[in-house]
Amino acid sequence: MFNPLSWRNIPTARTLFIMIFMAGIGLIISVIALLYLSLHLISTKTNEIDQHRTALSVQGAIQTAINRTRSLVIDNAVWDDAVRETYRPQLDLQWLFTTWGAGFKVDNLYDGTFVLDENFRVLWGAFRGEPFSESNLAFFGDGLVALIRNHAQSLQSGQEVFAGLTRTREGVAFVSIGLIRPMVGRLEVYDQTRRYLVITRHLNARILSDLGTTFQIENLSYSPDVVTTTSIPVRGSAGELLGYLSWRPGLPGVQAARAAAGDIRHIAMLASALILLFIALSSAGLYKLAKEEKIARKIALTDWLSRLPNRRALIEHLEQLSAMGDSELISVVFIDLDGFKDINDIYGHDVGDRLIATLAQTLREKIPTDGMLARMGGDEFAMTLSGPWSMEKAIEFAESVLQYLTAPVRIGKRTIHIGASIGIASGTLVECSSSELFRRADIAMYHSKMTGKACMTLYNAELNSARERQLLIENDIREGLEREEFDVWYQPIVDARTQAMIGVEALARWPRRPGGELKPDDFIPVAETSGLIYALGQFVLRRACQQLMPLSTLKLSVNISPAQFRDPEFENKVASVLGTTHFPARRLQLEVTETYVLENPERARAAIANLKALGTAVALDDFGTGYSSIGYLRRFNFDTIKIDKSLAGLVDDDEQASVLVSGTIRIASALGMQVVAEGVETEKQMKLLRLAGCDQLQGYYYSAPKPLNEILQLPLQQQG
Repeated sequence: MFNPLSWRNIPTARTLFIMIFMAGIGLIISVIALLYLSLHLISTKTNEIDQHRTALSVQGAIQTAINRTRSLVIDNAVWDDAVRETYRPQLDLQWLFTTWGAGFKVDNLYDGTFVLDENFRVLWGAFRGEPFSESNLAFFGDGLVALIRNHAQSLQSGQEVFAGLTRTREGVAFVSIGLIRPMVGRLEVYDQTRRYLVITRHLNARILSDLGTTFQIENLSYSPDVVTTTSIPVRGSAGELLGYLSWRPGLPGVQAARAAAGDIRHIAMLASALILLFIALSSAGLYKLAKEEKIARKIALTDWLSRLPNRRALIEHLEQLSAMGDSELISVVFIDLDGFKDINDIYGHDVGDRLIATLAQTLREKIPTDGMLARMGGDEFAMTLSGPWSMEKAIEFAESVLQYLTAPVRIGKRTIHIGASIGIASGTLVECSSSELFRRADIAMYHSKMTGKACMTLYNAELNSARERQLLIENDIREGLEREEFDVWYQPIVDARTQAMIGVEALARWPRRPGGELKPDDFIPVAETSGLIYALGQFVLRRACQQLMPLSTLKLSVNISPAQFRDPEFENKVASVLGTTHFPARRLQLEVTETYVLENPERARAAIANLKALGTAVALDDFGTGYSSIGYLRRFNFDTIKIDKSLAGLVDDDEQASVLVSGTIRIASALGMQVVAEGVETEKQMKLLRLAGCDQLQGYYYSAPKPLNEILQLPLQQQG
């Protein structure tokens, strides 16, 4: 049966149907269009984000390379050895080249190292393993000049190290400059003298490849001009345009769109998968970057030789405690090896490196719980720990180190004797800074070294005053050598039989010091510990040879300190003085102490042989104060034995001393050696020593040390 109502409802149903259909079609079209548009927008935005991220990565890579160059300058310029070597009047070119010039081949860290003076002129340089002969800054371009101009005051005070980019004559380079200064304390230079270290690292394909790998930048390259749309400008420290860095864009959005276009029905699933994939890839990239950064930081904070934390790691550790406002007691143990330079000089740096590694492993086993041990550089170690019992644990640790070093250390087939001077300081980071704690421990360590080595010293305020006086004397010695305040005085050496003066011993004196004359016992130890004994010893030898040259009948004896004698170039320096002064080698006798000969037999035997090959005589000084072994007298073949005044001066009161002197003279005569008795003060001593068989005599009985013109006025025969 027909229902009229149904006909009336047809247009409405059709319209709804069409509307729903059209709406469905429109929705489908809209959804498809929206999906495609969304995919396109996502693709476009993904590409833009990737390009922006890559641009930031490129900028970060460049800044990282600049920071690495700056870190290199910090590591090499903030170094006590560098201060000692670069602030001396005459640069040791061999040391500079070995330490810095030859290092460009190691891990592509740098290709140029240069030392600048206070006027920023090049005193020494090495570029790509070759000596650098230019003295001005033209080679370095505007970038380095801008760094110096903009930061001259900070550079001079050593407050900061600066780095940037420049265009040198060899291309675009990372460059950094900083003041060469001590690791702890201020630079002890009181005039305008400054030494700056400059390090360059030129941009090349290898550096770009390493940066691209580290920061995940594909085909990172440099060109003077823009070559693609994915380029960023590179500007130098002076603001000049140096060129452009370009890379190949990854276009991850396009790849995602192509992968999804084949099956629109699964676009949502594919989009989700791509998002998950993107998240996974991004996470993997970030994880890799974080891991590489962690490894790089670990390398930067680890000493490569000892595998211990380095100086920077220890300082950062203390700075973190300071930033936290930690009020706990902190103790610092500063360890400096005694005689390590001799080990390097005698056995070579390979044995020295193995010794450092061996000692580091042993020290690591001895550190208390929660303690941190670090190698500060060279032959120096430091250990820090905190807590109420840190001082006691620090002392216990130091005692165990000293006890361990009483026995020789076995390195391969060699048995090596080495000691340590240790300083300990304690305090909270509320009352003093971490650098002050290190300074106090360093002062205590120097006190140990000055009072006999192989011992431990706890810091107190009196040590600070003593250290300040030592630094004052050290600076006065340096300036005194420059201003020729030192003189050479002489003490006669007479023939025991004829009582005629046949020679003199040269002795350093400091009469024209502005702050007042200092006795040798006050300034000689300071000169030895500071390294100034090399220059002072050369001055005494040269001045004595010049003054004694016209007096052909007098022989010259010069006392050589252990620090001079351990210098591997000492024999060459003696030969140089003899050559420039024309002083006959047969008239020169060099005196070396018994203690040094026993501690360094191999170096001593080689040096004595080399000196005697020059034609000079070698005397064993202070005989009787040490082991006095007949065996080593025969082994080292001395020309003369000088009996110490502590023994010779007792012959008129001590029967045992008289017997020992007589026995020594008989042994020396049997070995073909002459005998000189020091410290003769009375006529009775003179007669007894002459009867005992001494060949020559020396002491206040004849004369105290005096200037040469006064010595020549003495009523002794054959003055010459």
